[in-house]
Amino acid sequence: MFGKLRDFIFQDVKNENETKKVSVILRLNAIIMCIYFLCLFCTFFVTGDLQLVFWCIPCFFAFAAALCTTYLNRTGMAVIVSHVIMVCWVIGFVVEFGWDCGAQHFIFVLLALCFTVYYENMAWKIAMGMSACVLRLMLYAYTRLYKPVCILDSGSGVIFQLVNTVFIFMDLSVILMVFTRDSQEMERKLMQYNEKLHLLASIDPLTGLLNRRSMNEYLEKVSADYEKKKIEHVSVAIGDIDFFKRVNDTYGHECGDAVLKAVAALFKEELGKYGAISRWGGEEFLFAFTNVNGDAALALLEEMRSKLKKMTIPYGKEEVRVTMTFGLSELDFRKGFEASVNEADRKLYKGKGDGRDRIVY
Repeated sequence: MFGKLRDFIFQDVKNENETKKVSVILRLNAIIMCIYFLCLFCTFFVTGDLQLVFWCIPCFFAFAAALCTTYLNRTGMAVIVSHVIMVCWVIGFVVEFGWDCGAQHFIFVLLALCFTVYYENMAWKIAMGMSACVLRLMLYAYTRLYKPVCILDSGSGVIFQLVNTVFIFMDLSVILMVFTRDSQEMERKLMQYNEKLHLLASIDPLTGLLNRRSMNEYLEKVSADYEKKKIEHVSVAIGDIDFFKRVNDTYGHECGDAVLKAVAALFKEELGKYGAISRWGGEEFLFAFTNVNGDAALALLEEMRSKLKKMTIPYGKEEVRVTMTFGLSELDFRKGFEASVNEADRKLYKGKGDGRDRIVY
């Protein structure tokens, strides 16, 4: 039952030039107003205020008619009908029952409708807001100059105030909830899209590690944290897969990609929690270990190098094995991270010259 009611209220408009959101807002407002007058009708029928009952009947059917207009695929007409009915019943009730009936407070609902269903420029919305303000002031002035046709007793006045408060808050909440829902959803999707773009721009697509630009940004942040005494030590290392060109020449570039992925996965598993890892270029990788001094970083790399040497990488019917050479240095913040990275790079090439498959510190 609730599903059918939801589908009925949120039914899309068939005219491609019309907007569904406006129709939904008008429908919900009309339904709430119908319930409002039905509630007043039942309440005053029980209390015996027949004149009030008489006024509730035409208002109920007027808003029922306004609801029907939202399904005619003519949103502009539905907006006008809803606003005219809202203005007429507010004026009618204030003239008939006076300021104490509280109908004038529904002008705030009318104002919310104006700002949520009209897509004209801001000047038009300001004009609508001023018009709503003038209407309320005119009604107030009228009630000070003229007595109402029907004087409400204290009991009826209290009922009006209670029911009005509940339905005004309900109507405003529903209107604003529908109006902001799509905006919030769009904002959420935009944030997710921007985060995805940022992620794509910062991650190496093959290995899933940070790319060179992102690692430079990370090292700049680490330097700033060191100056603020948030961290004490940073060690950097550059690793290079030994004879990687031979892997590509022997098995093909697809096998080379598989090797890079497998090696990157091992890095993330073994060293990811100690800092950041990036694909520095080709088969080279840069490691930044935060709050890890050189001796501790050497132990971590040695353990990881040993596991890498034992690892087999399946490719078709083949099992490929690789080794790596590393250059390790502690980050010297006085010289900057570039100098420390260059020092690690020099140590890497010394390790390659000394026979590869080793760590030079």
